[in-house]
Amino acid sequence: MLARHHTPSAAPARPARDATAAIRSGYWFEALCYADAYAQPPELLDRVMLDTPEEAVRLIRVQIRTTHPFALSPTEVDRALAWSDGGGRIQALAALHRGEVAGFSIVLRNGIRTEWRVRPVDYLSLSIAHPSL
Repeated sequence: MLARHHTPSAAPARPARDATAAIRSGYWFEALCYADAYAQPPELLDRVMLDTPEEAVRLIRVQIRTTHPFALSPTEVDRALAWSDGGGRIQALAALHRGEVAGFSIVLRNGIRTEWRVRPVDYLSLSIAHPSL
């Protein structure tokens, strides 16, 4: 009887995936909390990449408005609302559109300072297009 020589078959080829890379512009948003002037590093509360200055300023406004009002002194409440509803947000939008950093901070009654920062950035965006089945 003749022996059959068995060769392992090669693994099936995977379909090629198309990858794209692009340099994109966006806005790097961070919310930080400083326990005191000497605390290092600050506690990170939030960090996200956003597409437009309007999205970034809207997120600061939402977070300002959700800060518990009893944690702020009346002066800080007035200052926060004035920034959120008035000139501060407009100046922040203008700065971001000019390619400058923008932000705002408030001090809670217990001395903790919350700070929001947004800076324009260029970043590398990678994506893989999955082949259609």
